[in-house]
Order: sequence, then structure tokens, then C-alpha cells
Amino acid sequence: MPDQALELSFEPASDAAVVAQWEALKAAGVPSQADHRSMTNAPHLTLVAAVGIGADVLPVAREAIAPLLPARLGVRGLVLFGQGARVTIAHLIEPEPALAAATARIRELVPSVRHPVWTPHVTLARRVPRRLLPAALDVLDSTEAPADLVCDRLHWWDPAQNLIETIAIG
Repeated sequence: MPDQALELSFEPASDAAVVAQWEALKAAGVPSQADHRSMTNAPHLTLVAAVGIGADVLPVAREAIAPLLPARLGVRGLVLFGQGARVTIAHLIEPEPALAAATARIRELVPSVRHPVWTPHVTLARRVPRRLLPAALDVLDSTEAPADLVCDRLHWWDPAQNLIETIAIG
């Protein structure tokens, strides 16, 4: 069963800044999120992903996150995930302390989180062959990286039902 997720999405200027980097990678022949054709593909920050997020978690998430929106997220550089022949490239994100605390509270309510340690990030490219890392880093170095991103909506994503529900708007 695919993961459900609680995600923060971005106001238009922040969204556009991330998409511009996706497109620059794609134009350079590097795999990027721009290659992901799903209608649900958009820049976001995942707060929690799990096989199931109980219905009891959604009201708590709304109550904890909604008052914090819109929230500014500091972009603190690039991070690579993966140990094999392919890696994920992402912006490492530093959320405001109140948002980090609210996220920790929500994550405690979900017993089967996909990643027990939360590493806030915004994905730029997945499945990048290691041989293309120098090209990817050159592209990202030559594009304007945002200093921060502003998130303004909290979504619940249930892929089994093909459902994205906005549960809070800032």
C-alpha cells in the first residue's frame, strides 16, 4: 500500500523558484522532478509519510499547523540522499521552531512513519546517476536558489484514493 502524507505546499513565488530549478536540471539532461508527470507533482515539504495516517491525526495537524501559516522555511544548502548508484538531490530546509515543534507533535501520533528521523527537505531530483552529479551541481550553482520558501497550505495525500485534500490554508 502506498504512503499517505501530510505535506506543506508553497505560495506561487516559492513554487516557481523550485520549478525553475527542476526545469533547469531537465534542460541540462539531468533527471529532475520536472520529469515526474503526475498531476499531483508539485514542490512541497513532507511533514510525515506513513502507510496509514489515522483520521484522528488530521484535526490535530490542522489545529497545530494552520495558525503557523504562512510559514517561512530557510533554505540551507543542498543535501544528497542515497547510497547506491543513484541519489536524490534536495534543498535542506530549516523550518521555524514553532513549525518544527508542531511537526514533531504530529509525527508522534503516527506510529508507522516511513522515516523515523525527519530531515526537512524539498526534492529537486530523484534517481540521479552519480556520474551526473557534477553536471547537476553545476546547473544548480548557476540557477538562482531561493534563500527561503514560504509555505501556505497543508495537504493530506492519500494515493490509494487518489485524493489530495487541503486541510489548512494560511
